[in-house]
Amino acid sequence: MRDRIRQRLEEYRTEALERIGIAMNKTKLAFNQRGTLTSSMCYLAVNKDNETGLAEYMDRSIHFVRGVASGSWAEYADELRDAGHKLKQDIMDKLVRDPCGQLSGQLVPTLDKIINRKVEDFELNYEEGREMNAITNNTVNIIGSNISNSVMQITQSGKDTISKDTALKLQELVNSDEVKGLPEPTRLEVLDQVTDLIKELKGPTDTGKVHRGLKRLTTFLQSVAANAMAGTVAQMAVAYATAYGLIT
Repeated sequence: MRDRIRQRLEEYRTEALERIGIAMNKTKLAFNQRGTLTSSMCYLAVNKDNETGLAEYMDRSIHFVRGVASGSWAEYADELRDAGHKLKQDIMDKLVRDPCGQLSGQLVPTLDKIINRKVEDFELNYEEGREMNAITNNTVNIIGSNISNSVMQITQSGKDTISKDTALKLQELVNSDEVKGLPEPTRLEVLDQVTDLIKELKGPTDTGKVHRGLKRLTTFLQSVAANAMAGTVAQMAVAYATAYGLIT
């Protein structure tokens, strides 16, 4: 079984490189037609093509392993991790020779983050869209886009109204189509920041830290041109800070 899985992941890797190459060619053609082939925006767009291609490869590979090894899928996390890093290395080797690979150095940590998160989801048997189970020690990890149990625990703990409202609005944010439609690395960064905020809101709460976290999330969303969501979080930050007298 292990050899069969490795062989299939190798086949998927070849196909993923082909699809990434097609996506990159389309991107470069579009920028070339605008006379901006050597611009930083083109380099960043090429990076996005590779990030998306790696994420799709990991999802496809995970789906295959779960399907063929339903009773022992957890044994194959190392195969998935190794396969992801092999594709990452292929991507980097290709970008070194590509005129639009000028910002490839910035790509490495993002690709590593995608691989680690995908393998972590696999090891925890998490599939996006599936409800998380409540746990008894009142802690929760946000993986994907469902934090309802965490918010429920905040509500059940008797926290103040502003903490409850802030947590509920954060839940609505991560479950929104806007967040789900973000590029995978961007979506993961939003989820990481929301994880920290929810943890702080559950208590013991440092109100200043929550306010700073909301402002940091606002700035990040603005940096990725998610201005509507940034505006929503900015309003949350103002409401939270006003309630606690952090601003007047």
